[in-house]
Amino acid sequence: MAATNIASSNLTLQLNGGSGIAQGNGTSYTDDNPYFSGISYQNGSSHNNGTSLNNGTSSNGISYTNSTSHKNATPYTDRRTTSNLPVVIAGGGCVGLFLALLLAQSNIPNEIIVVEPEHPDPNSTRAMAHQPPTYPILAKVEGLLPELIKAGNLSSGLCFRTSVKNGSKIIAEKTFDNSGEGMKGKGQLLLPQGKFQQVLMKKLAAFEDKVDIQLGVSVTGLRPSLTSIDVKTTPTPTSSRFGIEWIEAAFLIDATGAHSPIRKELGIKLEGETLAAQLVATDLYFDFHAHGFYDANFIIDPESYGLIGRINHATESKPPLWRVSYGVPIHETEEEIMKGVDEKLQAMLPNRGRDKSGAIAYKIARIAPYKAQQRLAQTLYHPSSHTCLIGDAAHLTNPYAGLGLASGMADAASLSKILIHILGNQALNEEKLLKAWSDARREKFQNVIDQPSRMAYQRVKTDVSTEEKITEFMSKDPLVAALKMGMPVQPPSLETNVEELEGW
Repeated sequence: MAATNIASSNLTLQLNGGSGIAQGNGTSYTDDNPYFSGISYQNGSSHNNGTSLNNGTSSNGISYTNSTSHKNATPYTDRRTTSNLPVVIAGGGCVGLFLALLLAQSNIPNEIIVVEPEHPDPNSTRAMAHQPPTYPILAKVEGLLPELIKAGNLSSGLCFRTSVKNGSKIIAEKTFDNSGEGMKGKGQLLLPQGKFQQVLMKKLAAFEDKVDIQLGVSVTGLRPSLTSIDVKTTPTPTSSRFGIEWIEAAFLIDATGAHSPIRKELGIKLEGETLAAQLVATDLYFDFHAHGFYDANFIIDPESYGLIGRINHATESKPPLWRVSYGVPIHETEEEIMKGVDEKLQAMLPNRGRDKSGAIAYKIARIAPYKAQQRLAQTLYHPSSHTCLIGDAAHLTNPYAGLGLASGMADAASLSKILIHILGNQALNEEKLLKAWSDARREKFQNVIDQPSRMAYQRVKTDVSTEEKITEFMSKDPLVAALKMGMPVQPPSLETNVEELEGW
């Protein structure tokens, strides 16, 4: 679906080197992110030591002052003066809310302020499956995992199979025993993002004295100083809230997602690539179970590749909702994608998606094309603005390994422990610790997220049209081969042991 361009008032980012800040005009632009747009770096100040700052221009055409590399300088931070300031989390998606919960349940005195321009959509089906490696991460919040499972359900099995035109033959499969105590051996958690957010919001309500969730509010200005950052917040046009507010914060956490304007305006680049095909996430009602499909089905085919996964169970009024994700050429327009949906679905669905009478048996609920990307921010920590990046603001990956939201949750878990340590005045060296955290999370993405995700994307595009090609495929893919032989597949941990980082 087309992104909606939302332009807001100019956002001012001021770099304070001392007193005498001179403000200028901002440069406005339109971005497909509702958080903010049109930021200007401004600094007409003289440092107390008499060093005069000269004007420069960022790659975005934004005016800022940088004769002393102030923008990227490492500040001296005295937590004795800032340790009681709030932590502002920009972005109230699952990752931002999870971080808020982790901080709220700690013993730090700091208020946690979540700024989110949109109200959660309970019907959102994005990020609908959550991998077992996230379970120990989610368990860091007491009682959260059982509530998430209650709100959703666990997958009963998965398989890799050929396309319908090649007989929909199962290549490898695994079923899950979801009975009994504990989470060992359990299937994926099937819970769409909208319901996931509802559970997190409900948990956060228990910390109302410590957490302030500001819905319908955008970040519209940043003013870093040497020891803190002032965050300007403005109600959105449709918000019931009133008044512009400046919040002095110990840290700003950017959880604003893939199109993060905070990341862009801080000059942090995303390195990597856009993959050679678009992906189309199509939600529809169809009885896949009646045709022998598992809860999760990876379709292996050079053209009709994709993922067919159950989103929820049937209700009294509706059949189960499923996600059919498939690829289209990168150059296809949205109009062309929409026109070709039925043709693609009928190539992927059993019996071409028809019932015994020949009538169309599926009903489309949602179509969402998007670019598949493998990208990583140059850094997850921007020292001079006291800003950390987590989730999609920090890195992007294709969905076929199911590690997108999972990696964001791991970011939040590790960062929460570091922030609690710093704000409790226990860190040996705050700057070294945050830099080491950034390096560790980048390395984790490169080795544990990016590589398996790329392999998963290439896997579904393999030619398995004959028995010989299936045998060759199995010999080259240890994960599918292990699944075929019933061997346990132990993915590496998504987490970072922060106590081993420099500066802890």
